[in-house]
Amino acid sequence: MEMLLAILAGMILMSSLVKVGLLPMKVRLVVAVCYAAFMGWVTSHMTELSHEVFVQLATDRSIMLDLAVCVILEAVVMMTYCFCSPKQKVWGVLLEYEPVLLAIPALCYFQAQLLYGLPGVDYAWVAWMSAGLVLFLMLGGPLLLRWLLRERHLLLELLFIINLLIVVLCVAITGYS
Repeated sequence: MEMLLAILAGMILMSSLVKVGLLPMKVRLVVAVCYAAFMGWVTSHMTELSHEVFVQLATDRSIMLDLAVCVILEAVVMMTYCFCSPKQKVWGVLLEYEPVLLAIPALCYFQAQLLYGLPGVDYAWVAWMSAGLVLFLMLGGPLLLRWLLRERHLLLELLFIINLLIVVLCVAITGYS
């Protein structure tokens, strides 16, 4: 079950990288700085919780069903963005600048795994290391994807496929738990 959650969190982060890669550079920079600042800030709050709290959150069926609904809704919004024309006034702008909100719980999941996987390490060091890594990935990842795929429609197809796999994985996780 934990392996499926790690794969789901990784897919959500990959979806957010592709979505951020479709944004203008200034917006991409703001998003990367916000995610990095969040990673530095949330560490002090995560260290106050025990590892059993995270295990309970990951294994509780009602929480998993609620999480699956949220993940599927955001995946549907991302898939809608793939088919939306940028020339549409209201929906195009709303979907273009819609933040990838589920990247935050996915980042928290990986932060918790990192904190409890490295016992005895200074939490401030882990916080700054993860914030720097997130900043690097949110700025460098979309540039690498743009360099590899080069065309916007290929990035949109990749975003659609990733979110389709996220929906299938959510159905598998809720059926498994």
